[in-house]
Formats: sequence, C-alpha cells, structure tokens
Amino acid sequence: MQKLRNALLALVIAIALTWMPSFTVPSAQAAADVEFHPGLQFSIAPYGEWIESQSGAIFSPDHEVHVYYDSLRVSSDNASCPSFSPSTEVTGYVMSDNSGDIQEFPLVSLDPPAVDFVKFGSFITPQCFQGSHEIEIWFSGTGSGCIDSDYGSNYTFPVICE
Repeated sequence: MQKLRNALLALVIAIALTWMPSFTVPSAQAAADVEFHPGLQFSIAPYGEWIESQSGAIFSPDHEVHVYYDSLRVSSDNASCPSFSPSTEVTGYVMSDNSGDIQEFPLVSLDPPAVDFVKFGSFITPQCFQGSHEIEIWFSGTGSGCIDSDYGSNYTFPVICE
C-alpha cells in the first residue's frame, strides 16, 4: 500500500513539473511585451541645486516620454513668479533641436486634491530635425516671466533617430 501511495505521489509530482513550464512561459512572454517609456526628471536638491536626469533611451519619432517635474523650480527661479500653490500650472515645451516646431504638453499634479509639488506629463518625441540627435525642453509656470530653462537656453537630451 505504501509503495502504491509513493508511486502515485511521484506521478503527481512529475505531472506538476511537466505543467509548470506552460504556466511560466506565457507570463515571461507577457513581460517581454511590456512597453517601457523613458523618463525625464526635473527636481531641486536639498541645497537648491537644480537636477535634471534621464532614465531610458529616447527614440525619435513618435515615442512617448514621461516627465516628472518639481513645480517649485518654476516658482522659485524668478522674483516675478508666484509662490507655489496647488493651482500652479506648469506647461512643458519640446522640440527637435532648433527646429522651431514646438510641441506643448501640460503637467498635472499626481494627486490633484493634495498640495503636490510633483507634476507629471508626457510628450511624443518629435521628428529629428536636420540630422540633430537632441531634443530641447523647457517649462513655464503660472504668472509672467516664470520660465525654467538652462540659463537662457533649453535643456537638451540625446535622442536616437530612427
């Protein structure tokens, strides 16, 4: 009787091991089908240093890029800018390097009911302009003169032209 029970147990284990790859392969394939979006982060370090960073390669044209933005940047750069409030509106602008074809994209609070400094937006990468391998980005905020750019020029990030 014990031999029969051990044989049945071994059979059940063998069947389970045979089925396992069929459970794992589709989930691995599903993970491979996930579309990853590059991200750009614009923040302020504790001592007032402005930081811009990029995660993931940016391809052009027609790929989505996510932007995370600390809205204190656009309200603290210039005395004519209002102080931060939940209603501070931030707009991003992107173009292929010096193309003049500017695309606007709004940035919204990640948590609209709360006072949230982080704003989120996304844009679709523009066509590469005359072989340029950069995109330019800058921001404006509510109020006159509220511009966040890289000291008179725009922030630039490398793109891979397809």
